[in-house]
Amino acid sequence: MIKIHPHAKERMIERGVNEKEVIETVTNGELFPVKLGRNGFRRNFIFNGLWRGKSFNVKQVEVITVKENDDITIITVIAKYF
Repeated sequence: MIKIHPHAKERMIERGVNEKEVIETVTNGELFPVKLGRNGFRRNFIFNGLWRGKSFNVKQVEVITVKENDDITIITVIAKYF
């Protein structure tokens, strides 16, 4: 089961990422190691829109997770626009 920590939900709102993109990133994104034994997942999405007054074609979503028993908890979400 994938759970989203309240901190991650706040970051999603701040950074323009929706829950569908987060789940898609974890299930089909590129896996990479991060500090403290955590995992990161990265995926690019076609964006073709405005973010904070600027036009971008791609939104890259990075999701940092921690594994708890059989669950994956998303602890933060990062978005980069290109």
